[in-house]
Amino acid sequence: MTNPIADISVPELSRQIALLEHQEIARGALDVCTLTMDLRHKYRRALVARDQAALSLVHRERWTAADVAEVICGHRACAPRAAVILEWTGLTADGGTEHDLAERQQVAVQLRELLSLAYDQALRLLPAAPVELNLPDEPTERLAHCAHWLRFVDGYRAANEASRILFAAILVHHHGWDLRDVAALGGVTADEVCSALAAAAASPPSDADSGLLAQLTLLDRVLEHNTERLLAVRERALADSLADGVPERVVAAHIGLPAQERSAGHAPEPCPA
Repeated sequence: MTNPIADISVPELSRQIALLEHQEIARGALDVCTLTMDLRHKYRRALVARDQAALSLVHRERWTAADVAEVICGHRACAPRAAVILEWTGLTADGGTEHDLAERQQVAVQLRELLSLAYDQALRLLPAAPVELNLPDEPTERLAHCAHWLRFVDGYRAANEASRILFAAILVHHHGWDLRDVAALGGVTADEVCSALAAAAASPPSDADSGLLAQLTLLDRVLEHNTERLLAVRERALADSLADGVPERVVAAHIGLPAQERSAGHAPEPCPA
């Protein structure tokens, strides 16, 4: 049968992570964001492919949940967790063999290790990245520069938050974790987790773990720190622009926000009734 994850090159991904150690910090901080997103996608694919092979063995070879647990967890006592994975209604058998299961499990384990290493690099690189590097001299151009990087950080942070909420909901829905405990681990609210329970039901039970959730929570704190640093640079550029007599509508256009929201330190005026 065709290997659904044949395109995933663990050695190449490992090389990309190793390269981060030697790159200039600003470049590495950008690359690690893209790399973590790519690794997360590939890891999810590997888990699904592994689970499909496991289900095929259950259907065709009469494997039990304990048999599957021995391969994917290392011991048969983890049969209840394997059963949850195998019983998920969104999973379909793909004809995978015992060899396929072992091979895909190995790839999944390797990708999980690489993903953890990549997040460790993100925690190192992102707070060390110089936010004032290559700033334009002209104040309004500095505003536009900050707006660009704030959008980048905000987008990555939003993806991180969505993942934390979903992972927490998966742990609650599929694995019976306490709602408040898992919300605290993910740095999200219980209401946010509840709102994602339907999405969790449609997501693979193997698509989250507490260790990964904890790393994502630490990453959010780093991203918050970088947002604050970028906003401080934007505030100085804002003050310089206004001091130079730049019209407020021009300033607002360069910031990339509505005209009434001219800075992080000024609350937007209420909209007219």
